[in-house]
Amino acid sequence: MKFFKLFEPLKINNITLSNRIVMPAMHLGLANDGFITKKLTNFYVERAKGGAGLLVVGGCYVDIYAKGLPSMIAIDDDKYLTKLTEFTKAIHDAREDVKICCQLYHGGAYAFPQIIGRQPIAPSAVYSKFSKTTPKEMTLEDIKREQQAFVDATIRAKKAGFDAVEICANAGYLMDQFISPKTNKRNDQYGGSLENRLRFPIETIKLMKSNVPDFVIGYRISGDDFVPGSNTYKEKAIIAEELGKYLDYFNVTGGWHETKTPQLTMDVPEGCYTYLAENIKKHVSIPIFSSNRINTPELAEQVLMAGKADAICIGRGLIADPYLPMKTRKGELRDIMNCIGCNQGCFDNVFRMMPITCLRNARAGNEAKTELKPLKEKKKVMIIGSGPGGLEAARVSAIRGHEVHIFEKEDKIGGLLNIIWVPPGRNEFKRMIENYTYWIQKHGIQMHLQQEVSIEKVKEFNPDVVFIATGSKPTRPPIKGIDRKNVYWANDVFSGDAPVGKNNVVIGGGATGIELAIFLTKYGALSREAFDFLTFYKALETDIALEMLHEGRNQVTVLEMLPKLGSALGKTTKWVLLDKCDALGVNLITGVNIQEIGDDYVNYLDAADKEQVINNVDYVYYATGVEPNDSLSKEIKLLNIKVEKIGDARKPQTVMEAVARGYKIGNAI
Repeated sequence: MKFFKLFEPLKINNITLSNRIVMPAMHLGLANDGFITKKLTNFYVERAKGGAGLLVVGGCYVDIYAKGLPSMIAIDDDKYLTKLTEFTKAIHDAREDVKICCQLYHGGAYAFPQIIGRQPIAPSAVYSKFSKTTPKEMTLEDIKREQQAFVDATIRAKKAGFDAVEICANAGYLMDQFISPKTNKRNDQYGGSLENRLRFPIETIKLMKSNVPDFVIGYRISGDDFVPGSNTYKEKAIIAEELGKYLDYFNVTGGWHETKTPQLTMDVPEGCYTYLAENIKKHVSIPIFSSNRINTPELAEQVLMAGKADAICIGRGLIADPYLPMKTRKGELRDIMNCIGCNQGCFDNVFRMMPITCLRNARAGNEAKTELKPLKEKKKVMIIGSGPGGLEAARVSAIRGHEVHIFEKEDKIGGLLNIIWVPPGRNEFKRMIENYTYWIQKHGIQMHLQQEVSIEKVKEFNPDVVFIATGSKPTRPPIKGIDRKNVYWANDVFSGDAPVGKNNVVIGGGATGIELAIFLTKYGALSREAFDFLTFYKALETDIALEMLHEGRNQVTVLEMLPKLGSALGKTTKWVLLDKCDALGVNLITGVNIQEIGDDYVNYLDAADKEQVINNVDYVYYATGVEPNDSLSKEIKLLNIKVEKIGDARKPQTVMEAVARGYKIGNAI
């Protein structure tokens, strides 16, 4: 594929980006007490080397009232200048033509009292669902102080060697709180009409410009708040038109943190929010960045060629592969380690207040300690099983120069990845299989498909090292009737080895159980492609087609022993899946004790110990956990061959944990 726009330079006021790939600000959890750390520097040095045109760093809090999380970067005091200056120098030294922007952050009502040690401040005393607190309404003195904090932070950013600053004014933060009629209930010159609600951001930007002339100031804006009672894309176009008179660029993203419209999860169609940038671009004359779910260079090029934006923000895509820009420029698109939008190592970790990592890239956030080690002695490596952990161990071992052989009992690679990508909204896991298929060929890894390994096979092959990546097997719960013919393991549905009925019961409300419930409910619904075809040709009324597209066709009940559902799901994904269950009419029941599975019924005790019966049940599926499928390791050890276990063969693990271990042991031999 040719790229006509992505690698064109882009002039923004008095700076020029070498290309139109922007890494937007993402909280990494790598700062220490406000100070830039070596880990944080190493993270961005890697992305600078990888070829992005602009790196936006932050959020960087402008004063104590602005602070969002303990591990954020601070820019509210001169004591941070030395580390900030060392940081920008390291980035510019890594690649001379890369530009660095400091994102200025103020949480307003989104600040947590337990983190800032005081009551948060906001335009009005409106309860925040995000911070679970009611902020103090800002006085005129507070307003002047916070505006000056933005000015002082801008001055420090320039002193520290940043090429630009960006105001973090999206997601429901302070600037948005002033502009939104939902959170601004003031009766003075800063509230009421749109002109008054825009006064705080406009005054702040003017002050920043007057104190630091000829310095690029950008603005991260929600293209639509996606919150009832707040600004929609229609108002945001007018807002951008007014603010754009004083700014150098807009970075357009999606809604507030408290929106019920998913913004970043895997089931959000790639590029579906590019209309937000296009909408604002029609009303302003400054450059526009488009954000949210643009993870591939091919899609980025399409957005630019369509004139929807002037630059593309790729955040998680550059966490997964820092060298995405360089590989794209070289035409090595198949070599890109694709982000799959899982959020497990990035946004889920942010909500757990943990440093960022990545399911795809085990090096993310720990670049220095995970560099590939030089090969001391070439070894013959036998990998039994080709799930994600085994594939990653194979990739790393082969890159380092070992002779690598993968033995897989099935006729294709991937292991449980072939199951994981099947449920609705999880299809991007398939990209992992596509990536590893390419790397097997590129790095000369030898595949042995439909080869079930016995101890005799190991003796015959005589490897130096064996990696056991044979996955897991399901654990059957001790329930009367669990061995009936109408009872199946949950994964058998995804693989096509179990039937689907009209009335189904799922035992287990963890990640697999919830995904299975959605899959079963929507089974047989109209596909998106069919919807598009039938409505385009007016073969079916749009409202009827919509109903056929979204309705739950089958009845599903989920029975969970624990008091809560989705125990293994990350926070950013859990609410989306549970909301889907509600919308599709899935019956979610927690705190149960299942007594018996019959030919056409399930008997259980509810949370109040009352006996309940579900009648006319077609099929029952259990999603109650797994145990290691490891029958070879002890025998192999007796042969004095080094053995390592990966993923579920070691203990039940997430894909992220399996990949991380695969990288680690592949880099250790």
